[in-house]
Amino acid sequence: MRGTLSCVCLLVLTGTLVAGCTAKSHPNDPRPPVDQVISVSVSDDAIEVAPRGIGLPGQVPVNLNQNRNAPISQADRAAPAVVDFRVSNLLRRRARLTLEGPVDREFDMTPASPGSFTAGLEPGIYRLSSPGSAGTARFIVGSSRISSSSDLLTP
Repeated sequence: MRGTLSCVCLLVLTGTLVAGCTAKSHPNDPRPPVDQVISVSVSDDAIEVAPRGIGLPGQVPVNLNQNRNAPISQADRAAPAVVDFRVSNLLRRRARLTLEGPVDREFDMTPASPGSFTAGLEPGIYRLSSPGSAGTARFIVGSSRISSSSDLLTP
């Protein structure tokens, strides 16, 4: 009985050592970039965009309170900037919002109502236009990507 107990303990100990000493590698890949938000207002006279630039060097992101003094982590610069467009259509008719630049997209707008769409944008200069509006708007997407590694409750 004593020999069986010793043998079982030796097997458990050996199994624990082998499981803990495997050669698996877990690289610390950068997290995906935090989504950026661009507000768009479409009226008869103009299309307005805020902010006019995202991902620009030296641009300070909005940090959560608990991370106010923490260093800003950079995400993978090769990843496209994920941009959430929040559109306010002030026109009284259906219209289409066109995004032109390194990435092209179109978005149908409901009359006098808000809407949103998401796009992965490469660095470059973009232009927003609509046949229902007399104006256009431009904004810039830079190559800086802020990581969500320091923020809680983000991917």
